[in-house]
Amino acid sequence: EQQKIRKGRVEAERFEKERALEQQDQLQLDEMLPEATAKANAAEDAAEKAVITSELVQAAGDDHEEAMQAVEQTEQAVAEAGRQIAEARAFFNAKHGVVRQMGSEKARVRAQAELTKLIGQLQEAQMKIKPLVGLRQALQQRQQAQQMVAEVMEKLAPAKLECDRAEEVANAVGAGENSDEA
Repeated sequence: EQQKIRKGRVEAERFEKERALEQQDQLQLDEMLPEATAKANAAEDAAEKAVITSELVQAAGDDHEEAMQAVEQTEQAVAEAGRQIAEARAFFNAKHGVVRQMGSEKARVRAQAELTKLIGQLQEAQMKIKPLVGLRQALQQRQQAQQMVAEVMEKLAPAKLECDRAEEVANAVGAGENSDEA
């Protein structure tokens, strides 16, 4: 009977320690999650801002000066988004160490799930800004292509005139032959 009481007491103490550990880990998690979420949301917002800013390049149309200004603004927004993504990743990596040391399995699993979700959010933000990295080069290539098309059209204009004249002469000759046959 004393054996059962001792065993019950040991089990109750173990249960109490686990519960205290779980509460401590839960508090730690509750303190960590708002900051982690804020960092992920800030990175996502910065990436979205970069995407919106990049749309100004298309809106600039043929105005080279306005397009270059939009490119510079986009590059700044992309750099800021990249900085915030890197900052959030560093924070998450540091918190992964904290999560691994949690004594409570329940809190550890929840923390890992939350961090994984937030890391996915960062990856999406990274994918949004990835195409914007080479925006300046793309704009320069587009402008070069437009310039080449203009040059080709300029060179083809005299040839088109010559073709039109030749067609008129051929029509006139054809009309003259038709009147000779009549």
